[in-house]
Amino acid sequence: MSHVGNKIRAGFFATPERQGEYFAHLLEVEGSGVWLDPTCGEGEILKQLTAAFQKEDCRITTYGVELDKGRADKAKSVLDHTINAPIESMVIQNEAVSFLYLNPPYDFTMKGIDDESADRKEWTELYRNTKYLKEQGLIMYVIPSYRYSDKRIARFLATHFYNVGMMRFSDDDYDDFRQCIFIGNKKTGKHKEFNQKLFDFLIQMESDEFVMENVTPVDRFVAANKKWSVPAGVEKLRTFYTKLANKSDFVEGIRKSKGFQAFKNRSKPRQLDIGNPILPLNVGQLALLLASGAVNGEIGEGDNYHLVQGLELVKKIPSEEKKVHDNGSVTTITKIRTRREVSVKVITPQGKILKLV
Repeated sequence: MSHVGNKIRAGFFATPERQGEYFAHLLEVEGSGVWLDPTCGEGEILKQLTAAFQKEDCRITTYGVELDKGRADKAKSVLDHTINAPIESMVIQNEAVSFLYLNPPYDFTMKGIDDESADRKEWTELYRNTKYLKEQGLIMYVIPSYRYSDKRIARFLATHFYNVGMMRFSDDDYDDFRQCIFIGNKKTGKHKEFNQKLFDFLIQMESDEFVMENVTPVDRFVAANKKWSVPAGVEKLRTFYTKLANKSDFVEGIRKSKGFQAFKNRSKPRQLDIGNPILPLNVGQLALLLASGAVNGEIGEGDNYHLVQGLELVKKIPSEEKKVHDNGSVTTITKIRTRREVSVKVITPQGKILKLV
């Protein structure tokens, strides 16, 4: 399989730059706004689409989300705002995005740990991300041609978008990628008329022969000067963050916290120092000190250096007592008593582990 084919099987490939040039010629930008790519990869396609429209009186703010850290780091250098996180974890302002570029990974997303079923990402990302698009906002949806025949995808597109267009990659790239592009503006209002003709067309795209005969390459749309409007909108999203905390953000705070310092102090080996007792310690008293944890740590030095650990083991011992009544009946009473034992272990300089008690 080709390098491109391997990437597709892995669920990711970057939109070819040549196709990006065609995509940009399809757009007619009315003014400043927010443009979003929720599975942005390295961010190059969104940067390419906005480059021709960035002007003093037209400020396009780019937002991207990418699960892979390496690709997200590259996207941060070309997009205004990029978050390394799964799109499922994102909180994004609804109905604020002027242009949505949607080229989801071509794999499955699990519904839950205990679920046996899964949904394709082409469907879940279409359904999830359309809510971020403002009314009359423009979507450019790029997925494998046969996936448009999925009834959920076909019905959703036929219900929620107008001024629609369907095209495939130009012949230069179609054989390698088999991708088609849906483009359309989001409908307004709660009651949306269903486009039966579009639905019927999409259902037939399962056949590659149908696609080749009925879906026009994108370069021909460009040659015909066909345009889709991207409405102006807000220049900044009020909400754009992930609900998943990045552990690296808390490392410094943890290091400086009083609790962490106390933990470090308690976990350090301690040198035994029992002072100068008035009377010599007998074995039992030393065992109690060890068992209580008072002398856990280091004892002695040089050839007499040992590591000592003392534990107090608390056990519950059940016992039964039978009581005979005057009428001959017997009552069994279960009692629980507590027994405390001492366990002391020593590691010698030679590495031997000795259990003293």
